Amino acid sequence: MLNKMKSHFIVGKKVILILLISATFYNCSKQGEKPDAGQTIYFNGNIITMEGNAPEYVEAVVQNKGKIVFVGSKKEAFKKFDSANKYDLQGNTMMPGFIEPHAHPVSIGAFILANDIVAPHEWRMPHKTYPGVSGKENYLKAVKNIIDSKKDKKETVMIWGYHKSWHGQITLADIDKVTGNVPTIIWQRSTHEIYLNTACAKKYGVKKGDLSKEDNKQADWDNYHFWERAYQQMKMTNLKPFFGNQEMLKRGMARISQMMLQNGLTAMTEPSFPNSSFEDEYAVLLDGTEKAKAYTIYLIAGFPEQFVKKIGNDAYEAHIDSLPAKYNTEYIKFLPNQYKTFGDGAIYSLALQLREPFINCSGCKSEWIIPLKPAQEIFNYWWDKGYKIHIHITGDLAFEKYLDFVEAAMKRNPRDNHRTTFHHIGLFDAEQAQRMADLKIEASANPYYLWALADKYSETGLGKERAANMVAMKELTKRNIPLSLHSDFAMAPAEPLLLAWVAANRIVASGKVMNPEQKISVFDAMKGITITAARTFEMENKIGSIKEGKEATFTLLEQNPFKIDSKKLKDIHVVGTVYKGKLNLIKIKTNK
Repeated sequence: MLNKMKSHFIVGKKVILILLISATFYNCSKQGEKPDAGQTIYFNGNIITMEGNAPEYVEAVVQNKGKIVFVGSKKEAFKKFDSANKYDLQGNTMMPGFIEPHAHPVSIGAFILANDIVAPHEWRMPHKTYPGVSGKENYLKAVKNIIDSKKDKKETVMIWGYHKSWHGQITLADIDKVTGNVPTIIWQRSTHEIYLNTACAKKYGVKKGDLSKEDNKQADWDNYHFWERAYQQMKMTNLKPFFGNQEMLKRGMARISQMMLQNGLTAMTEPSFPNSSFEDEYAVLLDGTEKAKAYTIYLIAGFPEQFVKKIGNDAYEAHIDSLPAKYNTEYIKFLPNQYKTFGDGAIYSLALQLREPFINCSGCKSEWIIPLKPAQEIFNYWWDKGYKIHIHITGDLAFEKYLDFVEAAMKRNPRDNHRTTFHHIGLFDAEQAQRMADLKIEASANPYYLWALADKYSETGLGKERAANMVAMKELTKRNIPLSLHSDFAMAPAEPLLLAWVAANRIVASGKVMNPEQKISVFDAMKGITITAARTFEMENKIGSIKEGKEATFTLLEQNPFKIDSKKLKDIHVVGTVYKGKLNLIKIKTNK
């Protein structure tokens, strides 16, 4: 049984080994009595339920066949379940299993982990650590080094992480110079846009007639650069053989499974599934989850698939309703009566819709992923059908427009407990937060925007005041707006404790604290990765807290988040997880 762990990520010569193993319990039963194989008592640690409005502790929890059947005192648990297996936490902390309420395990995560990374900041992945790179010359040199390392010069290379604010403006000529005849896709940091080199365009037969007149507004054919809708359309047509490569995706999904355990994640939700081919993405999820047997993936259908396939609303509603019966497994759950749509462009592309102009930002252009008129028609359709609606929103103008959509819908067709949720929310102010509260809109924020972007966007794009006020979460929690925290992996590392650390401290990449008045409490931050994260996709009655009747799914930590300095939250080591009663521990191997 593991107690003290030394590391949970790759550092220098230390490499983690993720082992999914059965629990080794000691038996406190009467001599000769066989313990109940379906029951386990967890005790002798800081057991935090995440029920209520402050940290609540219990002495013992009992699970039976994957369900919590008792929460209370150790004495009562041992008396009532005297023949159960006993798991001694040895002073470690047990919390509800950590939840990622918005990520893209296949369409983004598996792609990135199966390919190459050259990004502005360091990325510590289960298999490798990629250093941060700044400057155009350094970026192109790093790309060339990757290309030169490839043995098969005909195989397509994808490199994720480019951002013009760190790497300068790149052209087709720049890319061709360092990639030559190797087919190459440069995937922008936002994953909302791509650049192709000439060899790649030739390999896949990319030509201007492939896109509609409307989609061509978000394409630069001189540089084979495609963003937002043009990008979504392109990867579903000409580039589909690459984006549907099963061998590559399954390799990346295996690393996602490692990452999940490494970071204490027991559930992940993907809104807008799929982002490319349904069959390809589902096959990868099925393979990865069945092999891991250590977490649940929840899926919400939405705009990308409906847009690309041009499916009518009524037909798409019937499609959503049919998904659970056809595709649900023990580890994959489609969520009916929920829909994901999109507002403005990506914040990492500086394409967000702003009420005030960009500052010192040549070439920055606000974009609507869905123009406002059809966007409101889409919203109204799913509102009238009684669906919970999830909306991608990054800028304060998009925030304002979707507040207007909800307000108009409430006047026209009032709904109780509609739980419309704004996702990402890079910029908004106190007045908008109050409107949000009045309309009973909920939030799922990406706090990593602040850490990664505030320094650079203070200089270019947003300016100091707006950059410092990015993701102003205290405006939400002080109004009792339900708030979850997400990574939108890979817009942030899928590390719940890192997200909680940013939210509670507002520390940015340079080490500065930006707008400390917007720090939220550690309890609200931890709710954002447990019970409120479950609420975001309407699963709070099954997971997210330690309560009788819920899944016996927990995250085990070396330290108690509520008994340390908030600045140390991100450094808490994950010991392992319990998934529906099954213990999965992390072991460390040191390479010498």
